[in-house]
Amino acid sequence: MVPAQRRSVLISGASIAGPTLAFWLDRYGFDVTVVERAPTIRTGGYPIDVRGTAIDVVERMGLLPQIRTAHIASRAMTFVDRAGKIIGSVPIYEAIGSDTERDVELPRGTLTTLLHDATRNGDVDYCFNDSIDTLRDDGKGVDIGFAGGRQARYDIVIGADGLHSRTRRLVFGPETPFNHSLGFCFNLFSMPNDKGLSHGGVVHAEPGRTAAIWAVQDSPRVFGFLAFSTDEAPVSASRDAEEQIRRTRAAFAGMGWEVPHLLDAMAQADDLYFDSVSQIRMPHWSTRISHT
Repeated sequence: MVPAQRRSVLISGASIAGPTLAFWLDRYGFDVTVVERAPTIRTGGYPIDVRGTAIDVVERMGLLPQIRTAHIASRAMTFVDRAGKIIGSVPIYEAIGSDTERDVELPRGTLTTLLHDATRNGDVDYCFNDSIDTLRDDGKGVDIGFAGGRQARYDIVIGADGLHSRTRRLVFGPETPFNHSLGFCFNLFSMPNDKGLSHGGVVHAEPGRTAAIWAVQDSPRVFGFLAFSTDEAPVSASRDAEEQIRRTRAAFAGMGWEVPHLLDAMAQADDLYFDSVSQIRMPHWSTRISHT
């Protein structure tokens, strides 16, 4: 008997969703390729939480011990007024209403590395420094033209490339009709830990704008965070950092505490990440209709 041919799947995006999906598809008998435009796994980024049902998933993947080892154990969130006077402090997990036994906080880069390591030694093929350039579904398979010039055909193509997914745009059209802004923009960047912060953060908030500094354990660098409400169209579509910095300075004009220092650090940061707080809402998330 000739064994059944494994169905081929291309996943766009090698952050968290992409490698996790690749792990399970490989386990269930699919031939999986992950394409990622970055030259390697991205190791930076703000800490994130693995909690609730996600704990069950990583446990079934055999990764829970490593993830628990990477737990950064943030302690408290302290709120201050515009003069820096402490208003109050609350334990992190009480503030977010989380069960400490079902919540692990770890650096995003650590999680992406663990997920990548769990898949790269199997049958999952990673193609870095490349991306999907063209996509045509003829109803029987999908012909892909890669930005690097290679051509290939897959049974299934899955976009796991984030809020501004190029894969979704190639299949369903421009993002604008699907992107529903929740009325906020945010900025995230690293800066020197010149305040000696440890295992937690300090927050100052006023109506429509919030500033924070967050320390991961005793790191010599901390994360700055600036978020503000806005009715303007999100600047993320153009990825214009100078325009985002200008808008953020205007939004935080006159705010006290460490905000002037944060604004200057944001403008000088080489790792500034900014976006709108948005949701993608679509009538359906898959199609077999032919697209070119």
